[in-house]
Amino acid sequence: MLYDAHCHCSELEKEYDVIVAAVSMDLNTSLKTLNMRGRILRGVGIHPWNAGNGELERVKELVDRADFVGEVGLDYRLSKASKEVQIKYFEEFLVPDKTVNIHALDAWEDAFNLALKHGVRRAIFHWYTGPHDLLKDIEGAGYFITINPSVTFQEKHQRIVDVAPVEIILTESDGGYVYRGKLLEPTMVRDALLFISRRKGMDEEEVERVVERNFNRAFGTSSNILSRE
Repeated sequence: MLYDAHCHCSELEKEYDVIVAAVSMDLNTSLKTLNMRGRILRGVGIHPWNAGNGELERVKELVDRADFVGEVGLDYRLSKASKEVQIKYFEEFLVPDKTVNIHALDAWEDAFNLALKHGVRRAIFHWYTGPHDLLKDIEGAGYFITINPSVTFQEKHQRIVDVAPVEIILTESDGGYVYRGKLLEPTMVRDALLFISRRKGMDEEEVERVVERNFNRAFGTSSNILSRE
């Protein structure tokens, strides 16, 4: 079984034979995600690109209905919102008893420190390309990172696979997002899994088992629960 720890299912029109954590970007996608059926976990949140959009309180009201929170976080490179506004929105979604699925482009350390500050027990740093020395802190906090199919050609992502312990690695597609002209889809987590297998010198089946175990730990659930329709 394949596991996709970060996918924009609201942007995709077909189902996949993959267990998926479906993230949201704003109020509209959060509502769409909550109404989805199948083998998915449902996340709600406001992406840092949308910080300051005035939907904060309405999306916060949906958190109790969700399986996890996300996609939320900080983006010091691409978001048009100020750092102060991004931090305000992010902090409002740092719920200790929910897994938080975090976007932290060029803001890895700030996002990590805020998650710790607010007592978040389970966090996932998606498409991690941050500092190598922060990986030890992420592991120590019991948090996780995701490896994206871009790892097959993105060198800074490849270097993360080289140094990250497998105990904190998840696979993701970021499905629904168009990257370098290509629509990413959940089945592409296989590409990331195969790359991890080769780079780490592990059997593919062993990597699959590790990712499954990590997924269940990261989301505080188990695959049989995810087999709901």
